[in-house]
Amino acid sequence: MKKIGKRLTAAVCAVWMMSAAMLSSASAAEESTEKTFKLPSGETMETFQHRMTELTTMSPDDFASASFGIFCGDEVLETQYLGYTNIEEKIPASAESVYEWGSISKTFIWVSALQLWEQGKLDLERDIREYLPDGFFRHLSYDAPITMMHLMNHNAGWQETTYPLEKTKEDEILSLREELQALEPAQIHRPGEVVAYSNYGAGVAGYVIECVSGMDYCTYVRRNIFEPLGMEHTALSPTHSDNAFVKQQLGQLKSYECRFGSLIDLGYCDAYIPAYPAGAAAGTLQDLMTYAQAFVDDDAPLFRNPETQKRLFTATTVYGTSDIPCCAHGFFCTEYAVRTYGHSGATSTCQSNMIFDLESKTGLVILVNEPRGNRFLEDVPMYVFGELSPERYASADAKPITVDGYYLISRSTHRGMFKFISYLTAVNLDRMGTIKDLGNEVWQLEMPDMLDQKKDMVVIVGSNTKADGTHSVMQPSVELLRDPFYLWKLLLLTGYILLGVISVFMLLIRRKLKKADHWKIYAGSGYMTAAQVIRLISVLLFLSLYMFYSMGHGGVRTSGVVIGIGQMVCGAACCVLTVLSLLSLRTKQEKDRLFRYLFSAGSNLVCVGAILYFEMYRFWGC
Repeated sequence: MKKIGKRLTAAVCAVWMMSAAMLSSASAAEESTEKTFKLPSGETMETFQHRMTELTTMSPDDFASASFGIFCGDEVLETQYLGYTNIEEKIPASAESVYEWGSISKTFIWVSALQLWEQGKLDLERDIREYLPDGFFRHLSYDAPITMMHLMNHNAGWQETTYPLEKTKEDEILSLREELQALEPAQIHRPGEVVAYSNYGAGVAGYVIECVSGMDYCTYVRRNIFEPLGMEHTALSPTHSDNAFVKQQLGQLKSYECRFGSLIDLGYCDAYIPAYPAGAAAGTLQDLMTYAQAFVDDDAPLFRNPETQKRLFTATTVYGTSDIPCCAHGFFCTEYAVRTYGHSGATSTCQSNMIFDLESKTGLVILVNEPRGNRFLEDVPMYVFGELSPERYASADAKPITVDGYYLISRSTHRGMFKFISYLTAVNLDRMGTIKDLGNEVWQLEMPDMLDQKKDMVVIVGSNTKADGTHSVMQPSVELLRDPFYLWKLLLLTGYILLGVISVFMLLIRRKLKKADHWKIYAGSGYMTAAQVIRLISVLLFLSLYMFYSMGHGGVRTSGVVIGIGQMVCGAACCVLTVLSLLSLRTKQEKDRLFRYLFSAGSNLVCVGAILYFEMYRFWGC
């Protein structure tokens, strides 16, 4: 019996030791796998963590906070919470921190649309006016159908709205329908012709979901996206009142901006987005990561059929005539070392990004409380997904080409009082970097990398020729539209402003001469002086309009009416004063001063021309 007992004991010990060795070996293997796991960029997690340490310690005081997570399938590889969401109160970024997600909110619309399409309730190619109340739109320029596909691809034809997209008082927020009708911008392109990222178009798509589903959009998303995924810390309503935790956490969040190496406190989040489907979502990093992981899950938890999720990520717009996708049902495609899908977002408080690689099932979500971003938002995607190689699409014989002329950004205001903005943001492609023609109407743009001067940042764009013969360059969310007369138009705007400045000096000179009793009154001099005052008033009205834009209001309402009517009066007065001053040319003595009359008349015509061409008078229907 003793021998049997000893043998049993020895056997048990041997099994235990083997099990311990196997567990130890498995643990070591797991740890080794984690260290050697390679991101799509080709870097291991160990190298990635080393890079993040360098990035964090490089200049620790020039960013507020950054929260990000990396996943592969259903496994979370890394989460980091850096900095403070409220520096003054020393509130560090943490798993409970809530950020505004901005335009990532739009992806809820596109998922909802595919869900309803899957159920046979929504036709993506049908005119959305068949789903909306009669007379919903008031400023359409074309009778052509506007479809959900147009809204997904941001090519329904609308320009940027000239009305503010945010409100600061909760009690001023109207229903989604009323807000969208109040925000409606001009439709300046035929649907399907020009890509121009549109918050308004996305808001309309959200309202279509509301009309088709028969329930409030916020309620629909909560029941069909948030609850199935267990997203308990995400709010979607414009006031975030649909989630008490989110609203409470947002009340502690502050926004910052780095200027000249110092952080500027922009204050608390106190702005609301009435057209909320386009950008009002806010929540935790974990909730956003859970949402992103659903898109790389083969079981497609957001859809009844996994094939619907595959359809979601099929290209709906491509670069030129190639098969390189720009957009896939509202999700933008970005070429890194691998092809990624996702969406970024920005509000007046935060910036965000959600990116994933469908092949490796690796994804990244990142949130910062800086409206203009910080180095983490710029660098981390490169660390995870790598950089697009110049050789990936370019053949060995691809040679640089010259692209002349200036291009206007389609996502701007091209009609109405803010028309001038598109001329202040024009692009000259040849000055941006080297352009190579890859064929199939695709160009490769190699620009100096602002973060690493030794490298070039490579971007793929589409080269398109429109039906009317005009040329454009296509990016995922916007097009650059060539304007052959750009410099002449810019000269008109510049001359208009300079003549307003000259009027100030001429009025000051007149005042000094009059005070010294050297001013001589002659026929028409009073009309010319009045014209100088009018031109100055017109330029001041223009500058006040620019001030509204630069302060970030995004548009004007009552003040826009005042400015518009003021420009009408200025334009009419310049015309009348020009005629009256020229009619004063009767005697030889007056004709000796011909230059003064012609300069005044020419200045007035420049003022009138600028007011008319740049539509400074137009405050309605735009």
